[in-house]
Amino acid sequence: MEKLKQEDKEKLSRILTNNWDSVFRWLTGSSIDEYDVPYREVYKWELKDITKDYLDMVDTYLENNAFYDRQTVRNWLVREIVDGLLGYTDCRNFSFFSCVNNLYNETFQVIKPYFTDLYPNKKKCESIKVIETNLSMKDDKVFDHQSRVVEVDSWEDYIKIFTEYDGRAVDVFKSITEMVGNSIPKDVEILNLKYDDYHLTCDSKHKDGWIEKKLSYKSKFRYPV
Repeated sequence: MEKLKQEDKEKLSRILTNNWDSVFRWLTGSSIDEYDVPYREVYKWELKDITKDYLDMVDTYLENNAFYDRQTVRNWLVREIVDGLLGYTDCRNFSFFSCVNNLYNETFQVIKPYFTDLYPNKKKCESIKVIETNLSMKDDKVFDHQSRVVEVDSWEDYIKIFTEYDGRAVDVFKSITEMVGNSIPKDVEILNLKYDDYHLTCDSKHKDGWIEKKLSYKSKFRYPV
C-alpha cells in the first residue's frame, strides 16, 4: 500500500497541532502548567518530534497494510505523551478514552481512503449500525445505564464476538458516538445469550457478582452508489 501523501501528512500535523491543548487537558485536567504556560509551549520542541513520530507510525501501518485501530493511538499516547512528557497520568479514566477516541477518529478520516482497495465493493454494500445499550445491575436493580452506536461489517460478525468470546475484552468496532468502551469487557461470563435477525441480548457476569445486561439492535445505513 502507498505511503502517506504530503497533503495528508500536513492534515495529520494540523490535527495534532489543533488538539494539543485538548490532549493535555484530557490527560492532566488543564492545558497549562503550574506557571500558567500552555503545555504546547512548554513542550514545543518535543511535540515537533512527537508529531514526526506519529506520521512515521501511520506510514508504517499503511505500508504494511496493517489495520490502524484505537489501541495503536492508545499505545502511542502512553509512550510519547504520558511516559515521555508527563511521567504519569491515570489511563483508566473516561477522559483518557475520550482523548484516544478523538485522535483515532480524526486520523482515520484522513487515512481511510488508503484502505479502499481492501473493500472494493464497499459502495455497493450496506453499513450495519448497532445500537448498544448496557444496563449495570446489582440485586436486580439498575444502578447505571449507557448507550452508543457502533459500525460493523455484518450482523453475523457482531453475533460472533459473543458466541466465540474467549475472555478478552472486545473493542473491534468503531463507535460513531462520543461514548467509548468495549462491546464485551474482559473476564466476564456470558449468560442468557439470545439473538435473531435484529436483536441480541445477554448478561455479562463480572467476577465480583454484578451483572451488565446487553441490549443490541441492528439498523442499516446504505452507502450512496
